[in-house]
Formats: sequence, C-alpha cells, structure tokens
Amino acid sequence: MLKVLKMQVMRKVSRPERILIDTGFWIALYNPRDKYHNDAQDLFNLIIETNIVLPWPTLYETINTRLSKNINGINQFDEVLKMPNTILLDDSEYKERALDFALKSSINAIRPISLVDSIIREILSDINININYLITYNKSDFIDLCTTRKIEILGE
Repeated sequence: MLKVLKMQVMRKVSRPERILIDTGFWIALYNPRDKYHNDAQDLFNLIIETNIVLPWPTLYETINTRLSKNINGINQFDEVLKMPNTILLDDSEYKERALDFALKSSINAIRPISLVDSIIREILSDINININYLITYNKSDFIDLCTTRKIEILGE
C-alpha cells in the first residue's frame, strides 16, 4: 500500500503544488515512538520540494513542551520553517468561524472537533486558498471537505 502511495505522490507532487500539513504529521515525524513515524519520514522525503502550508495553530500544537525539549527535532523543524517553499498561513480570517464551529459541534455533540482542526477545516473550505493535498492522520475530520474540493488526503 505504501509503495503505491509513494508512486502516486512522486508522480503528482512533482509539480509545484501546495500541501497543507496537520499537526499529527509533525509529531509523528519527530517522535520515533509514534506509530506513524516511518510513514511520516517516507512522506517527508517525498514532499520536501513542494510548497508546504503551515497554519499558525499547527505551529502552536507542534512546538509543544515535548518537541521544544527534543533538540534534534526542534532544529529539524526550524529548518523546515526557514525553507523558501514553506508558507506560514495567517489564520486571522478563520478564527471566529472556527471557534464557533468547534464550540457548537462539541456542545451539540454533532462532531466534537478541536479548534485547530476547525481552523484547518476553514482553510480547506476557502476556495481562494489553493490546497492540493492534506497530510493528516485524522482523516475523518476532513474527508467531507477534501472530497468536495478534490483535495487528496495523504497519510494513514
């Protein structure tokens, strides 16, 4: 399965496209004990030349206490952030709607979802933002929007 995925990613990601990356990917990449660590390493090697889109909330989640104490991991992540193809996406226009969605979905028990994932959902639904791929290990929170916008989900 991973071999087929690699071939698809190499073929498709050879163009200068945009990949939005969820927090779980970065946690897996820098934590060798994470169950998705090997998958994250394989994906990272395939996407390193593409445009990597990082919403600010994923930075808050990624650079948590655990990663900030992982000197090797934080140095590697710092290198990613400094790459010219890394886009730090301002989330200010999405904050209010995302907060409202996160609270309502939890209060009403419709689909409890984190605020960070709510912001990612807002970004994915924005037709003015060009996103071709989403890397996540939490597919169920995004599959509806990705299907509608024809955004391919990588990971898992």
